[in-house]
Amino acid sequence: MNKKILISLSVIGAVAAIAIGGTVAYFYDVETSTGNTFTAGSIDLKIDNTSYLNGQPVPGSTWGLTDLTNQLFFKFSDLKPGDYGEDTVSLRVNNNDAWACVTFKNLANDDNTCTEPEDADDLPNTPGCWTTSQAGEGELAQNLYFVFWADDGNNIWETNEPILMQGLASDVLGGKTYPIADSTFSIAGQGKPLKGSTTYYIGKAWCFGTITMTGGHPTCNGEEVTNASQSDSLTGDIIFYAEQARNNADFVCGR
Repeated sequence: MNKKILISLSVIGAVAAIAIGGTVAYFYDVETSTGNTFTAGSIDLKIDNTSYLNGQPVPGSTWGLTDLTNQLFFKFSDLKPGDYGEDTVSLRVNNNDAWACVTFKNLANDDNTCTEPEDADDLPNTPGCWTTSQAGEGELAQNLYFVFWADDGNNIWETNEPILMQGLASDVLGGKTYPIADSTFSIAGQGKPLKGSTTYYIGKAWCFGTITMTGGHPTCNGEEVTNASQSDSLTGDIIFYAEQARNNADFVCGR
C-alpha cells in the first residue's frame, strides 16, 4: 500500500513540475501603440481692408487681418458726383487650402428726403421722391459704378490683372455671388484653391458717375449724374465664404 502511495505522489509531483515548467518556458513579445488620435483640420478665413476716398486714406474703413465683426468697407456720407474710392482687400485662410466666394446681400437703394432739384429730375422716372420718399425708390445704385479685380497688393489695377466683376451697383451687387477661387475661376490660378496660410489680394474701386479703367488708378467722371440721386442712400451686406478644397475638387460658388 505504501509503495502505491509513493508511486502516486511521484506521478503527481512530476505532472506539477511539467506544468510549472511549461508555464514559464513560453517565448513572448508585446508591442504597444499608445495615444492614437484623430484631430480635425480647420478653416479660418481672415480679412483686412485698406481704403481711400478721393485719393485720401480712410482710417474708419481700414483694418488689419481679422475675423469680421463690425467692420465696414463703406461708410461714406455727403457724396458728390465725381467722388471715387479705392480699396485693397486681403484674404488669408488658416491653415488649409480653400475655395472662397463673396456674396452681396440685402441691398437697399432708398430715397430719404426730397429736395426740389431731386424732385424735378426724379419725377419722370419713379414716383418715390415726389410722393412719399419710399424705401427702394432711390437712384444712387444706378449711379455708383464698381470694379473688382485680382490685385498684387499695390492697390493699382494693372492690365494683366483679371477683373472679377464690374458694373453699376444696381446690376452687379444685390443678391449676387462671385467666385474668388472656385473650380471655374480663381485669383490663385485657373482651377486652383487659395493656398493655406497665404495672403491674396482683391482690388476694388467705385465711382459716383462713370469710371474709366486704363491701367493705374481709375478715373471718375460725374458729369452725367443728375439730381435724381440727391439725398439717396445705398446699404448692403458683404459676405465672404471659404470651404475646404481637399476632396472637393468641383466646388462652384453659389451652387
